[in-house]
Amino acid sequence: MVTLEAKIEHVDEKCFLKILLGEGDAITIPLSDDNPNAVKSAFNQLLQRMRLGAFTIKLSEVGDDLFSMVANEYLTQLNREIQEIHSQMLEYGLIKSAVQ
Repeated sequence: MVTLEAKIEHVDEKCFLKILLGEGDAITIPLSDDNPNAVKSAFNQLLQRMRLGAFTIKLSEVGDDLFSMVANEYLTQLNREIQEIHSQMLEYGLIKSAVQ
């Protein structure tokens, strides 16, 4: 199973969780902003990535600040959901090959 790296990124006064997909691609989830469309877009991108195979996401550096702790817990729950959804996609034939 592939492990994707994630990091916390601060832009101006906003904080984001950035999931690195490789080749310069990334999924960005706002942590300090209430932006449902950005979260929806991020989850759609994660669903697209699931079609390539199962994966987990790990925060590269977990600091002592609030955003690091929130992001780490967020990823723990997100990884559980990703595994469950990936299993369901396999079960319903939405993934052609089970590349792990």
